[in-house]
Amino acid sequence: MALQINMHSLDVRHVQYTLPHQLKVWGRQVDRVSITFDTQRARSGRYRGVDYDANSKRLLELLAECQSVHPHVEVIEVDYSQAAFENVRETYFASERSTPPKAYDGGPFHAYFYGMLASNADYVVHMDSDMLFGGGSHGWIEEAIGWLRRESDTLFVSPLPGPPRADGSLKDAHRELPGRSGIPAPRRLDVEYPAYSFQSVSTRIFLLDQKRFAARIGSLELVKPSLKRRLRARLYGEDATTAPAEEVLTDALARKGMRRIDFLGQGAGMYSLHPIYRSETFYRELPNIIARIEAGDIPDGQRGDYDLNSSMIDWSEALKSKTRLERARRAISHLGSALLARG
Repeated sequence: MALQINMHSLDVRHVQYTLPHQLKVWGRQVDRVSITFDTQRARSGRYRGVDYDANSKRLLELLAECQSVHPHVEVIEVDYSQAAFENVRETYFASERSTPPKAYDGGPFHAYFYGMLASNADYVVHMDSDMLFGGGSHGWIEEAIGWLRRESDTLFVSPLPGPPRADGSLKDAHRELPGRSGIPAPRRLDVEYPAYSFQSVSTRIFLLDQKRFAARIGSLELVKPSLKRRLRARLYGEDATTAPAEEVLTDALARKGMRRIDFLGQGAGMYSLHPIYRSETFYRELPNIIARIEAGDIPDGQRGDYDLNSSMIDWSEALKSKTRLERARRAISHLGSALLARG
């Protein structure tokens, strides 16, 4: 059993707070922790970032400090060699001739699957570096494996999305993936705690049964991006081969008639929260937010909501950058950097 966490240099400002939190919540439930450090920078867009080298150096320093305290933590740099690509292809994409390093938007692709393979575990809890967790159940993984053993059509299991409401309902659990439509709404399961069946996958957090993947899925298939996405990729100098990993995994569930189950579990259970924005307010308030989540200090407005919302943090600063004018300005800037990178 392994915990596998994806990181890249842009994560450095939150990792100093989120990594100790994640190890506190999950560390005693796994045999080892595998941190996958993605060293390949996107050509443009939000995944390119600024001060890349300095941030990479600082992140590696933080990870070294973590290893000095937690000897079961290993740090693995993502290998972009041809041999590494072939190992990933043979394990997860055997029916494909090759796999790309990045998704069409420059987001991680090879890094996700390389990390799961490098974890070298039958059961792997994968998460992104910014994920937050409440409830704190130290028996959640054992319960999750129980779900997998009972439900033969289940490939992924995840914590409940958002802190539970009194009636167990979810505020906004069903979202269409950007590249997919027609995904069935989640279905509530008849158990004593909140639990739901989903026909989609999020790469932010899941527990995967790798042996069941090999037996039931066998090979993932790349998902060709839409024409609009392919044009965007070519304009920004990115690889237009595939849609993001979560769409590839969701497509596999649909083809094979399988599902993911999200559940709270016994007692306080386990739930996940995702901070959707970045701002100076977010980085300043993050330690306090984590402390509140661990203490169970959750306002009613946050219950049932997977995304960290304004009931727990003032997002006004972040939302200023989401106006149409600001998005257009960033798009022009990203395009300019892409053109410069291409010479």
